[in-house]
Amino acid sequence: MPTQFSFEGALSNAFRAAHFRSFPWIYASVYALAGLLFYGIVAFLSRTAILDFVQAVEALENADLDSADPREVMMRVFGALTPLFPIAAYVTIGSWAGWAVFEAASQRRYVRDARFSIGFGADEMRMMVVGLLWSLLAIACFLPVLFIVFGSGLSLFNQALDGQSAASMEGEAIATVFGTLGLMLLLFPVYVFLATRLSPCFAMTIKDRKIVFLDAWNVSRGHFWPILGAYMIIAVASGIVAAVVDQIFQFGLFSTLSRFANVQSGEEAMEMAFSASVLVPFGLYVFASMFMSALQQHFNGAPAAFAARHDPRGGVDDAARMAVFD
Repeated sequence: MPTQFSFEGALSNAFRAAHFRSFPWIYASVYALAGLLFYGIVAFLSRTAILDFVQAVEALENADLDSADPREVMMRVFGALTPLFPIAAYVTIGSWAGWAVFEAASQRRYVRDARFSIGFGADEMRMMVVGLLWSLLAIACFLPVLFIVFGSGLSLFNQALDGQSAASMEGEAIATVFGTLGLMLLLFPVYVFLATRLSPCFAMTIKDRKIVFLDAWNVSRGHFWPILGAYMIIAVASGIVAAVVDQIFQFGLFSTLSRFANVQSGEEAMEMAFSASVLVPFGLYVFASMFMSALQQHFNGAPAAFAARHDPRGGVDDAARMAVFD
């Protein structure tokens, strides 16, 4: 069956898809508001654990670490981090579910011409599974790098526990850094190739109403360079705009953050952090940053979604034309 896929279509899909005048802006606004509320609630509920961490760090700074047993120092460092582990788990799970909700809404626009709507149903649950598979793909691609970093980190950790000096560990640390960078340069093209070929999986999951991952390979066959090229153009352009906006809001936030330089204790820092004079400008910065991130997420997914919409085995438009005769 002939396909209407083209590079020009993939590049312009985000701007020609249904509801362009309303969808991206509503999508980004709700995304930013939801993210701001989520992280704000997590920060508020975790303020005691955060304060415990700050106080533990203060205790480490005031301790005589040079003459302390290295093993005791390491245990105290990990002890200081312990209160943050549950917070990290909550943020990870919440971010995963939130990403699935908004990614499903984004793809429904591209493949179903749907207006903006969010919820948590079958589409979102399937998207969570596909997102997990995508993360496992990235981990598998860079597994050799993880092994090197973990092995070297464990070796340096054991050397530190044995009381080795920083100078004696410097050579291994430098070798690990350069070795990791070199291996990353070799593995990154592999990841880009696999990620591009499988990128229609998100839109296909919405289109077919079932979990699609490896089958996306068939949809992108013959479309690798158009998908990658369109994605790169959109990603670079949106990245530049997002960076400019971020710098503008960071400049406005500088005077607010500089106030923390004179803080004398953890209690004072927490009190200042939850004051209106800090929360309002920081909240505006987070909202603007997440607004731009949402636009990037939505626009960057357009080329792969266009390929899924024009599945050579039967595209969305083909199905719509055939439905007329049902």
